[in-house]
Amino acid sequence: MKKLCNFIILTLIVTGCIASVSAQTQKQPLIGTRAGIGTDLSFGLAYGAGVNYLLKSKTNSLELGIILFGGSFSETSEEGIHTYDETTDVLVFALMANYLIGYTPRQSGNFFIAGAGVASVGIDWEERSATDVSLGPLLPGGGSMQSEDGSGAGTIFNLGIGHTFVGGLDIRAEVPVIVSFATYEKASTVIPTFIVTAGMRF
Repeated sequence: MKKLCNFIILTLIVTGCIASVSAQTQKQPLIGTRAGIGTDLSFGLAYGAGVNYLLKSKTNSLELGIILFGGSFSETSEEGIHTYDETTDVLVFALMANYLIGYTPRQSGNFFIAGAGVASVGIDWEERSATDVSLGPLLPGGGSMQSEDGSGAGTIFNLGIGHTFVGGLDIRAEVPVIVSFATYEKASTVIPTFIVTAGMRF
């Protein structure tokens, strides 16, 4: 979380500097920044932050952005007499393109979002059991654990809805689905999430 906070602060500082220069030369509010939190199917924590640039048409817009997206997801399962606790940590750096249908910055209204992007996806997966000693390395208090980690290329597919406000703020409810092309024996390579974000257009 400390790294996330530092990233968000740095993002806001850099975006503010760009926006102050851009505001003197642009008639349209083109530069944006946003951040948000959410969850996945196991109700783990997901978060995201980034900056973007708007290509505006008369009715719809194309938003090009750089985002950092991550999450920590846990799941507990039982098999026979054993209980297993799985934890998956994901960190994604992505280049995103979102098509905004009905979006007009600084005008109140609703809009729809459809997007896709290419990403670098890092996954750190771990499974522990306090009673099963067959997973891998033994744990000090009993039981065993196994783990996998790695990174590779991936994609993000995104759908959502949003609402714009007159002052340049907009809020969005989005469903980013992360797909990793890296091969993992146990860890899931398709991670659907739900995230609520707030953004400002300068």
